[in-house]
Amino acid sequence: MSVNSVLLDGLAKFAASANIGFTYTPNGLYSASQTGIYVVALPDKPDRAMTLTAVNQGDDITNAFGQVMVQARFRGLPNQPLDTENLGDSVFDVFHGTTNLIFGGVTVVQMNRRVSIPMGQDAAKRFERVDQYYLDVSTPTTTNRPAGGSW
Repeated sequence: MSVNSVLLDGLAKFAASANIGFTYTPNGLYSASQTGIYVVALPDKPDRAMTLTAVNQGDDITNAFGQVMVQARFRGLPNQPLDTENLGDSVFDVFHGTTNLIFGGVTVVQMNRRVSIPMGQDAAKRFERVDQYYLDVSTPTTTNRPAGGSW
């Protein structure tokens, strides 16, 4: 699996294990009463959901170290704008300031939220919000980026 795949799967499991009301199944199948966590794509149902997407921000040339922006997109129940706020705030309480998470060969050194953006309503009148978390990550070494650096 790629670094981003490992990272997104790990973060989804981390959020689900935090007992803040989210459920994660890699196959993306949830009941209408569950608040599902998805990776990359957000289906129409269930109403309450979070999607995680990774965007590489930059990698050190000589060390196996980089930064990844993880976007968390939240969608709440129809006609309930504060539901989306509650979803996003609960994830903030778990993600922001977290250090030293290890997912396979990927270590999240630290993560912090820089942006939280209300996105309005979709056609089903469900409010959405996007939060952007910036993660400093240590990744598996490569030939060009060996342990201890290539200098």
